[in-house]
Amino acid sequence: MNIGNGMCSDNFPTSTGKDYQSSSTFKPLENLKNDFTLCTNLRNYGSHESTMYAFAEYADHANPQLIKDSVDEVAAAHIGNDTRIRNLVLEQKNSYGISWKGGLPVSPISDEQILFQTIFGKVDKTKRAELLERKKSMLDASRDEAKSMMNKVSQEDRAKLDEYFSSLRESEKSIQRSERWLNQKHVDVPYPENVKFNTDDLSEYSKKILVCPHFNKRSAYLDLLFLAYKYDVTRVANVYAEWNWLGHHTDSHRIVFEDGLLKNIEADQAYMMQTARFLEKLKSTKTKAGGTLLDQTVCLITSSLSISKEEGPHGSKNNPVIVAGGGFEHGKHIKFNGSDNRNNVYLAALQHLGLEIERFATSSECAKI
Repeated sequence: MNIGNGMCSDNFPTSTGKDYQSSSTFKPLENLKNDFTLCTNLRNYGSHESTMYAFAEYADHANPQLIKDSVDEVAAAHIGNDTRIRNLVLEQKNSYGISWKGGLPVSPISDEQILFQTIFGKVDKTKRAELLERKKSMLDASRDEAKSMMNKVSQEDRAKLDEYFSSLRESEKSIQRSERWLNQKHVDVPYPENVKFNTDDLSEYSKKILVCPHFNKRSAYLDLLFLAYKYDVTRVANVYAEWNWLGHHTDSHRIVFEDGLLKNIEADQAYMMQTARFLEKLKSTKTKAGGTLLDQTVCLITSSLSISKEEGPHGSKNNPVIVAGGGFEHGKHIKFNGSDNRNNVYLAALQHLGLEIERFATSSECAKI
């Protein structure tokens, strides 16, 4: 999950280790303290215009042509092919590249109704089967044609054909996933109701956030994502949050003033309320393999930029990554040295999922979570 526009790093905890004193920003996660590790003081390569690249940090974000695969796509290649949807990419708006595969941005879903239909919508299985057969025929024809060309083209064009074959293999896997899904029983799931948070003892600004349509859209996304995990429709997702509801972007420019500081902290608290609700749903769901869904899910929650009095509204020095679930030994705050980037944490998460890789993007080492 990537929180657009940034989080206020001036209100991150200062103490570290197992006995760290949390801050008001993370108060909504208090009951889950032993289920996550808070990582702070991580550097990113972001800028104001590229806040959505949080999981695709290959180089300076001014050069997106250097991006290859984002974290979610690397994970999807490893654990995503056994489910109908290999990677669920969700964005609210104002993004252009939250997920990347082979140097190209993956098209996201940006509408709740379309998301619901994508995960749980009923289809005519007979017609779908016919469609899949046509796709398979077209795929076979394309493969045969490409093979016949292989010995007739230059070395450079052969490299292009290899890329094309790789694309065909991905299409074949997609068809196989769809065929398996056709034989499964349909799950009837009601559309999630609007989330109502407890607003007792909250400021008027916080109350406005909690009923804001843009804010509540993320709640609907997370509810549907939970159900997609619960029914094993997907095992990988990348969620980008709206960055400018109720003038949040404008407020980030007022960080040097007391009212601006408070509004940024309250916005972060609201995001943490949503996040806590999602994690609690995972934690309360038992799995057939034993344990909970949270035990078996590695959640990475980050913010594209940091908002602070020192750096202003679009800082890059002190970014957080909350690592939740997944069976890590949690309950601690790790403050990095300020030069380490988030890819070190992502590498640890990917290795934890079972990927045998020594490096992800610009990682310098595997973070000890």
